[in-house]
Amino acid sequence: MSPRTSLSAAGDLWPALWETFVETRHLHLHLLRRDHVSPGQHLALRWIREADGVRLSVLADTLGISRPAVTSLVTSLESRGWARRQHTTTDRRGVVVRITPKAERLLREFDRDVAAVVRESTDSLPPEMRARTVEGLKALSAGIRAQRARYGLPCQGKAR
Repeated sequence: MSPRTSLSAAGDLWPALWETFVETRHLHLHLLRRDHVSPGQHLALRWIREADGVRLSVLADTLGISRPAVTSLVTSLESRGWARRQHTTTDRRGVVVRITPKAERLLREFDRDVAAVVRESTDSLPPEMRARTVEGLKALSAGIRAQRARYGLPCQGKAR
């Protein structure tokens, strides 16, 4: 393989982001298996928490799955004590899903464990490099968010 001497910093960015994503995904999957949580359940809990209650149809659209699939997913979350359905106060036929305190604890513990690995992984970096990395990632996220808005690509909220 020939050396990549002509790539700009922007050209090097995507491979570095992809590698970070892959490593983070491996960590997430390990922690999810440990807690017996599927990736779909985890993502749904995060979106439900972010929305502070969401209609099933909106959750299905957000997750990119069918309405029957989201009904099954929410049923599995309820059976684990992680979610509950509630009728809306404005429309008796309307139902929203909310996470339970048990799910909130699960998500907090998960985030704490991920943060600990990231902290240990970045301890060897000089503090100014850590600060620049955070600043750069925030700017990159804002730029991508702006591009999505420019092209009319949907965003249902923050994934936290």
